Amino acid sequence: MMEIFFYETMEQWINDNPSTSIKGYVVSKNQNYLEISAENGFTQIININKLFAVVY
Repeated sequence: MMEIFFYETMEQWINDNPSTSIKGYVVSKNQNYLEISAENGFTQIININKLFAVVY
């Protein structure tokens, strides 16, 4: 299980101040979406087109 951090802006990324984070595993990814199996048992589908960076 890893913590996955989401940054909406470059400033958040530079300052290491993520918008939010999820604990889980990346199941799949493509140009537009990231699928995460979260620690709570739910699957999260994240639209990465609206994010500056995702770090895991």
